[in-house]
Amino acid sequence: MMSQHRQYNFASTQYASCFTDIPTADAEKLRKDAVSYLDSFDKQSWYNDPVCSILNGEKLPTTPSNLWITKNSFSQPNGHQYYASPTQVASLLHHIQSYTSPYTDLRPSMRRIEQRLLSDYAGALIGNQCLDFGKQDGVTEMEESIMANSVERKLNDALFMDELDGKIDIVRKPIFVSCVSNFTNFLDLFRKTLRSLELGIPCVILGRSHTVQHSYRWTALLVDLMKEEKIDPGMVTYLSCQLEDIKYITANCVGSAGNLYTTCSRELAKSIKSTYPNTISSTGGPNTLFTAEWTNSVQDAMRLSATIECAGQCTALRHAVVPETVQLEDIEAVFNDLSHVTSPVDALKSSSFDGVFESHLGTSPPTLGYTKHATKDAYFRVGPAFPSAEDGELNEYWRKVVVDVTNSVPASSGNKLKLDNEFANLSKWLNRHQPISLAVNAKRSQVFDLGRTLFENTSLVVMTIGSTDKDDAPPAMTVQARPQDAECFGEFPPRKTMGEYTKYPVIIIPSSTPSYDSYYQTEYLKSRTLKDLDGTNCSSFVKEWLSNISDASTRGYCVELIRYLSDATKENPKRGFGAGRTALWGLQRPPMMEGLRTLVRCGASVSFDDLSSIFLLFYATNARSQVELSVDESNKKLLEILQKHDLDNHIFSVVVEGDEVLQHRLKNNEENYYNVVRVEASDDSKVGPFPLPGQFVSLYLPMGHIKSTMADDEEFVKYFGKSEKWLKMAS
Repeated sequence: MMSQHRQYNFASTQYASCFTDIPTADAEKLRKDAVSYLDSFDKQSWYNDPVCSILNGEKLPTTPSNLWITKNSFSQPNGHQYYASPTQVASLLHHIQSYTSPYTDLRPSMRRIEQRLLSDYAGALIGNQCLDFGKQDGVTEMEESIMANSVERKLNDALFMDELDGKIDIVRKPIFVSCVSNFTNFLDLFRKTLRSLELGIPCVILGRSHTVQHSYRWTALLVDLMKEEKIDPGMVTYLSCQLEDIKYITANCVGSAGNLYTTCSRELAKSIKSTYPNTISSTGGPNTLFTAEWTNSVQDAMRLSATIECAGQCTALRHAVVPETVQLEDIEAVFNDLSHVTSPVDALKSSSFDGVFESHLGTSPPTLGYTKHATKDAYFRVGPAFPSAEDGELNEYWRKVVVDVTNSVPASSGNKLKLDNEFANLSKWLNRHQPISLAVNAKRSQVFDLGRTLFENTSLVVMTIGSTDKDDAPPAMTVQARPQDAECFGEFPPRKTMGEYTKYPVIIIPSSTPSYDSYYQTEYLKSRTLKDLDGTNCSSFVKEWLSNISDASTRGYCVELIRYLSDATKENPKRGFGAGRTALWGLQRPPMMEGLRTLVRCGASVSFDDLSSIFLLFYATNARSQVELSVDESNKKLLEILQKHDLDNHIFSVVVEGDEVLQHRLKNNEENYYNVVRVEASDDSKVGPFPLPGQFVSLYLPMGHIKSTMADDEEFVKYFGKSEKWLKMAS
């Protein structure tokens, strides 16, 4: 009987079963509580009770010379902060390096705390974020927290059960939580901090250079609530430190601490990971809206996508691809109806979420090449080429409404050759820049074909299909995703450079944060045999490959990977659970553009065992035709074993070449490679560690969802469910 403990791995049968008994949120009460909190808020309180470091449950104020003014997201003063003194920095560092968690399971007490945060203190959490970040609609975020937390609790339960069963180990070194400002209540407080604490993982919350107040306030509240539950106060630490001191602390904790979780720009993520290798970063990207028609409803969708939370949401529109007839004055007209708001508090009270804070000081506006709207605080640039930047990354212009518009879609849908070329170029651009979200709009009779072309040629986590001529299938926006409905969400950097930004991509929300630093127990893997593949749809040639793996733990790990893939693809895609839209989600193949492939490179000392776990993800699935195996010409032992497996008859391309030839080939054919994977040679004296399948697979294969804006869209399900982009086991 095959074990079913794989609930926490994305798209598994058991993962899907966690989307049950989802609680509903009382949005009206949440808003009422937030407004009540804001009406009674004393602005002086953040000056009288300054932000400061917290160590072992005690606040650490320091000398007046270290007292600074904090600023909100619009660079307006909003309180005081004590930066840690050198002595305090040393104490904080010592605690992180030496602290050992006394717990493995804090779920009952932490979930009592969580319930209080989601009810008694929800209004204050929403209100503080509104005041500090300027969030207009913190109510929706709190709704998402209440609902998605339910799924993630179940995932954590399953992870812990596997540890109790002796299958995995959860690493319980202190983790760093680098708070984001726009979604800190859901992402940082609940997903990262509470989900980690409840499985006994200490948390170190990092201060920020701005918008520090609201994340500090929830940290201080959490510490107080943990004291009431009599939890060791050393489990939560807050670093109110200058940036250089935070860098100093993290750099000196690389070996003694666990993962560092951050949500930030790619530029910042790259900088953090360069000094802290165990960084798990969520990074943005130029979210894109494509439309083949220029209708009023599409223009409304474009404006809302660009202005949501005053361009402060990770899925906010940055790039639009529109018909070639659209000119600069047409784009300016889109923003004529843009509404300015005087304050986020007023927006929250009036249930607004897309008002623009006029001429705020938070971010410098763009200059070169951009046009500012005559009367609104919005900027745009229109031209036939896709936007690019010298360093390869488009400036996000955080909190500023800035849209690059590519007016290149043929006005006549009959111009198929031009449209095909446009889609090929757009697909390449999307693969190069890897936005989080893509919205596709056209007439209902055309949009499925257009959408599937882009879906199959790219690897975006969030894709939405709308229409321009059907009332119950309104135009798609870039800002639509409800993870609690299995509209699974994640932020993946471009595949080829992923390792520069993150240890693993933020695989998918919902997920279990502790699973990112959990590993199989070696003895459990050694107990796995080919017999454990009975009942799966594993092919005979994969079993033959597995039988040639010499190390028992490596072979057992590969068996676990195949079991996961078999289970996750048994029904792939799966259907989402939302009522207002229709979603399909699951594991996917890499982009299917002709000639685009993943290159897997084996150097001179890479063994068959070293190669197997990565290679089997392709060899065992319908992604097998999209991989190219490059083997160093001096690696005779590996080449001899590969020859036995007759890869040519299994649609595999094997290239035997030295490093110099490979580098020349990659340089001349860069755009033909979706990913370049260099297999690491293991030390014979040590194998592993072996990460969980969901995390491991996310390094090499895409995952996510595609949805229709229409409820119960059976035509969409039938059409996109048949796409060859969905991962399947090879026969």
